[in-house]
Amino acid sequence: MNTDPDDDDQTEDKKTQILNAATRLLTGRGLQAFSFEAVANEAGLSRQLVRYYYPDLDALMVELCGHLQQVYQDALVAGIVEVRKVERLKFFLDFLFGLSKDHPMPDNLEAYDALFAYAVGSASLKERLCDKYKTLGHVILHELAITHPELGDAACKELSFLVVSMMHAHWSYVATLGFSPHHNRIARDAIDRLIASYINDPAAAPSSEEPWSQGR
Repeated sequence: MNTDPDDDDQTEDKKTQILNAATRLLTGRGLQAFSFEAVANEAGLSRQLVRYYYPDLDALMVELCGHLQQVYQDALVAGIVEVRKVERLKFFLDFLFGLSKDHPMPDNLEAYDALFAYAVGSASLKERLCDKYKTLGHVILHELAITHPELGDAACKELSFLVVSMMHAHWSYVATLGFSPHHNRIARDAIDRLIASYINDPAAAPSSEEPWSQGR
């Protein structure tokens, strides 16, 4: 059994090297170019070494999902420490729609569309993505409840689901399909109007569906 911490560090370094290469490959060339050989070439490593750490593409994609989540989380946390509590929701929304100039989103949004496409045939990646987006939704729900205590729990749940859904669709259009990034402001302003509509109509009956539930 290997107990050398230096070996553990080297393993993590190699895995990070592979995951960063996979991110660049998916961002620049898409899922159709994704293979062990392509990842190995991008990482400057042997195909055998990549397969040593990730025996199949499912394992690589699931860990890549977690890797990308950590990159976004680090960027968010760096910004959170600089804003006041009452401004946290604004920062979250500005960040998610590419309008936080001091803390820009990582430049790998196309990789998420590739993950979604791959998840159609991968139950493990689909579950990981569901957990990731539900976690983001719960963060937005929490910030909505703090910033707008006049909103009920049901309204915050619905809004959190709508915000995350709109964010994902927005970046599919802008990052992957190449629509103008000027749409960032259009989408961001629409979110504010959506929240205001819920505040201005508190008597509206909540949906009978439970946001963030899974199953058909």
